[in-house]
Amino acid sequence: MVKDVSTILEEIVKRINEQSRRLRILEERNRSNESRIIGVEEMLLDVKEKIREEFSEIREKISEIEKSILKLENEIQRINKELTKAAKKTEVEELEHMIELFNPLVSKFVTREEVKRMIASLRE
Repeated sequence: MVKDVSTILEEIVKRINEQSRRLRILEERNRSNESRIIGVEEMLLDVKEKIREEFSEIREKISEIEKSILKLENEIQRINKELTKAAKKTEVEELEHMIELFNPLVSKFVTREEVKRMIASLRE
C-alpha cells in the first residue's frame, strides 16, 4: 500500500510539475504578447502624432494656396478693369487714319496764296 501511495504521489508530483511547466510557458507567451502589444501601441501613437503633424502642415499649405488664389483673382479683376479703360484696336486704327489725313508731310495742303491764285486763274 505504501508503494501504491508512493506511486500515486509520484504521479501527482509529475502532473503538477507538468502543469507548472505549461503554466510558465503560457505566462512567458503572455508577457511576450503584452510586450508586442505595448510596442504596437507606441508605434500607433507615433504614427498618429505624425499624421496629425502632416495634416496640420497640409492645412497650412491649403490656407496659403487659398490666399494665393484670392490674390490672383483680385489681380485678374484689377487687370480686367484696366483693360476696359484701354483703347480698342478699332479706335487706335481710327486715330492712325486721322493722323495720316492731317500729316503735313504726306497730305497735300494748299496755302492761301495758292488758293487765291487758283481763283484768279479761274476768273480769267
